[in-house]
Amino acid sequence: MDQISFRSIIDQAPIVAIVRRPKVDPIRCIEHLFEHGIRLVEITMDSSGAVEVLEYFRSCTPANCFLGAGTVTDVGLAEAALGAGASFVVTPNINLDVIRIVREHGIPVMPGALTPTEIWTASKAGADFIKVFPASAVGPRYFRELRGPFAQIPFMASGGVSLENAAEFIKFGVDALGLGGGLIPKSNDEFDRCAALARQLLQVALKARASR
Repeated sequence: MDQISFRSIIDQAPIVAIVRRPKVDPIRCIEHLFEHGIRLVEITMDSSGAVEVLEYFRSCTPANCFLGAGTVTDVGLAEAALGAGASFVVTPNINLDVIRIVREHGIPVMPGALTPTEIWTASKAGADFIKVFPASAVGPRYFRELRGPFAQIPFMASGGVSLENAAEFIKFGVDALGLGGGLIPKSNDEFDRCAALARQLLQVALKARASR
């Protein structure tokens, strides 16, 4: 997958679902997200069996959907994720070695940053998107200020994003929203509720982007 196709997927469905230490079968959970409109899913590397899940989906991910690895904090985790077939890599921090290794493999990397200096550093290192994390610490209006000096840097807001504030994040310049929480079933009887939330989030995000 190249950067253009990754960006085009975000343009069509700007939600990145975060599967972190799920209480239900992760494969069923990820398949369910794909079935209900979520095109980008990350499984965090601190989840049990994350490598095996990435390997499973290497050959059976639905067309135009991508499974990436999240919480990739160091080179060892990056190499494990890349070896297992991750289609993109997300980090909570800036590790320049991780960014370099992922870029060498030709797949998108979304490092976590918060301050203007961190954002600029990650962008200059080759980040495809900057994951502003934790977004709840600064709120949606922070992105309006960032858009002044960083008009061309693509942003994903992650951490504290919800159905209630999703539209405001998009309105103030966010390109994609990363969230787990309510999107991820905590038991087998929550799949329908989570599917409905996924559809709502997509509608809200696309409508907000069309109106800005």
